[in-house]
Amino acid sequence: MNRKKLASWLPLFTALLLLLSACSSPLSLPGSDGNQAALNEAAAGGKRNGDVTLKLVLPGETPPRYNEVMKALNEKLSASIHAALDIEYIPWSSYNNQLLVKMAAGEDYDFFYNGYWQNYSQILNRMGARDVTDLIERYAPDLYKGLTPEYIHTNKYNGKLYGIPIPGPIEYPQGFNFRADIAEKYGYNASNLGSLQQVEAFLKKALASERASGRVGIRYNGEYTGDYKAMAFLGTQREYVPSYDFNSPGFLLNNEPVVINQFETQQYKDFLKLKRRWWDEGLIDKDSLFSKASLQSELISDTKSLGYISNAPEGYMGENSAGRAKLDPGARLDYVSIEGEGFKMVSSFKAGNFIVITPSSRNAERVLMFLNVLYKDKEIRDLYLYGIQGKDFVPVGDKQFKYPEGADPSKVFQNLWWMVTPWSNARIPASATATDKKFIQMSTDPNNFTKSVIAGFDFNPDPVKTEISKVNTIVVEYRKTLESGSGTDAQQDAKYNEFIDKLKKAGVDKIIAEKQKQIDAFLKK
Repeated sequence: MNRKKLASWLPLFTALLLLLSACSSPLSLPGSDGNQAALNEAAAGGKRNGDVTLKLVLPGETPPRYNEVMKALNEKLSASIHAALDIEYIPWSSYNNQLLVKMAAGEDYDFFYNGYWQNYSQILNRMGARDVTDLIERYAPDLYKGLTPEYIHTNKYNGKLYGIPIPGPIEYPQGFNFRADIAEKYGYNASNLGSLQQVEAFLKKALASERASGRVGIRYNGEYTGDYKAMAFLGTQREYVPSYDFNSPGFLLNNEPVVINQFETQQYKDFLKLKRRWWDEGLIDKDSLFSKASLQSELISDTKSLGYISNAPEGYMGENSAGRAKLDPGARLDYVSIEGEGFKMVSSFKAGNFIVITPSSRNAERVLMFLNVLYKDKEIRDLYLYGIQGKDFVPVGDKQFKYPEGADPSKVFQNLWWMVTPWSNARIPASATATDKKFIQMSTDPNNFTKSVIAGFDFNPDPVKTEISKVNTIVVEYRKTLESGSGTDAQQDAKYNEFIDKLKKAGVDKIIAEKQKQIDAFLKK
């Protein structure tokens, strides 16, 4: 709804709310005693003849059986918070751009998923997020307590909380996700695939025989935008400023408070040369650069590739192996970290994922109430994440789930936990492998990470917001082409020089200097 229409309807809308509030009776809502009155007051604003509809925007494809699950979920939400949920799914390949389009058009929706690894920085810079600092404790008391005030403070931006942080892995160690059944044929397993050199040797050896049967080394998917984050700085204590914003030049290396442009480092240049060589030697499936397939679908349907560099697994390796085995008998996946034995990544202990309420939402309080009940009520959470018990999933204890006998995992309802709720509240598949469980434990234990030298630092982009906008556009434009390895050496060299030249003209050095200035001031406090 645009501003003019909103203004013209405001008096009538206000009067209607007052009337409905007078006619409604408070509900019993989940929440701490000190905030019960606030929760009841907000719930009483629900429409007697129709609940408030909360419009959520998520990346991905609409899950199977969406309508049936939403009907069951909304019956429970209606009874608890006088609300109904309506989810719009946007394909991953266009999600970031569509969010900016929606924001510019003033579309009427209430909240959405985002993260620094998506375009959260752009959203914040363009004032596309609602300040919920003074709302979260009142309208989501259980969630607030579960997140802890310290964790919330860590995830503030310029002293304000604009996105509700979603705790998950503290950091993501990078490693090789590979076809274990094929690797074993050529004498490889997790014990000798722990470096890029070993990965390269395996790909060459296996492809010498497997290429004839249609196998490829590494393939991309429709969500590929570049992969330097996973490969260029392995085994170094690196930190992006802001955290998880891989398109923002200016980060720290080896946990030293010196800001550098990662795109000008020797590590980045060496990474580009490595990818060029892999491309030229046929270790990368060249056709896949133009793929439209989603990452989620590729996890099960990709029977051709021998492996790929990725984050550590999160419980679905057994399920993905079983899915591939149906298409390619005997298929089995495994994973090994290539960060180095005993290596501890650096962390500021910030979230990578957020739920963001739009500035234009008229239902901010109700969104927080929804997130609170999702956090506290296991039955509602199971419905939202896994669908209808017996049709979409079968609970296995409190922390695991499996699919009903004979059910096709691709045809049941499922939402992704990391877009709405802490990992500690989510279930993992009962088929999770020993490797899954090993890396879940490792990536969620603070003792496995080194505290960042700038932990608690919050970069204020305002002094260089114009330069950041220009630079971000350039980085997004060049990264996919450069980091794919495509083209000839001469073409890549020319493209890289053009990339750096454009960054310079757009003010990248000013951004680096501003980040350094703010970090120096922070460390002097």
